[in-house]
Amino acid sequence: MSELFVKRFSTYIAIFLAYIAVWADIIFSIPEPAAFSVVWFIVSALKNTVRIVFVLYIASQMSIFTARRWRQAFEHLPSRPELHRALAVMLLSLGCAGIGMAASWLSGLSNPLFLQYQHGSGLILLPFILVSSVSVGYAEELFFRFFLIDGLAEAGTPLSTAAIVSILIFGLSHYTQGIFGIAFAGLLAAFYTSLRFRGYGLHSLALGHALYDAIVLLIALA
Repeated sequence: MSELFVKRFSTYIAIFLAYIAVWADIIFSIPEPAAFSVVWFIVSALKNTVRIVFVLYIASQMSIFTARRWRQAFEHLPSRPELHRALAVMLLSLGCAGIGMAASWLSGLSNPLFLQYQHGSGLILLPFILVSSVSVGYAEELFFRFFLIDGLAEAGTPLSTAAIVSILIFGLSHYTQGIFGIAFAGLLAAFYTSLRFRGYGLHSLALGHALYDAIVLLIALA
């Protein structure tokens, strides 16, 4: 019993430290370039690429992830069925966004990040938005929908509880977007988690998430 407790406790600590390390810039509010500038998108892409590599490295060093197929996702390009599912994820996410926009309008709440932006042509930023969105999609889905849920479950946490914890942490990690941003991020996290449990893989969720982010950004910055 004591050995099992030590194993579970050490796994929880490792996952907690991984979260702190991977999302340190957000947790500690480390200063960054002006929001939605070219430099901001480039820095975002670089940071999330590092996150992806770091999470995959940690997973490769922990025996609890040995049998997880998502570790090999980057060994092949997305298949046609995965791309079709990614489009479905994007469309359903946009549907959720429509509901969110209505709720935002009715409540008078808005995303404080967009209030900082001096409106111009979002099309000029298109290449940077796409690259950044893909990096964000893969980093967030890899960590929150796969690494975190599977890690907690392998440590002995009931799968449903692990999913709820992941959803809550994902939502709270968007604290810079205000109360509405936290709530909406939590809603999307619940949606993406349900799709993951329905068999959607990393490529489908990450690319669908990325396409959704890119479209929302283009609309917001136009």
